[in-house]
Amino acid sequence: MEGTGQAALLSDGPAVVLRVTPQYPLQVDPGAYIAHQGNLQQHFQSGVTFRTFLGEGGGEAFQIRFEGDGLVYVQPSERNTIGGDV
Repeated sequence: MEGTGQAALLSDGPAVVLRVTPQYPLQVDPGAYIAHQGNLQQHFQSGVTFRTFLGEGGGEAFQIRFEGDGLVYVQPSERNTIGGDV
């Protein structure tokens, strides 16, 4: 979302603010993502890694990667996304 105006954001608990710098990019699960601000570029990337096969991965098929300089807001627990439990 870009421009001027108002928006309502919801979080399952107090939002956690994470700093992103050029030296420290960040990857977050789409279900935990709330918003971001600053000079950030975002990319979707596969969350499947070697750690996933060892059972140590986050379990997400995709993650959002942020690069640049800014802040990313995530919620402490993930909301259900497509295909979530009812």
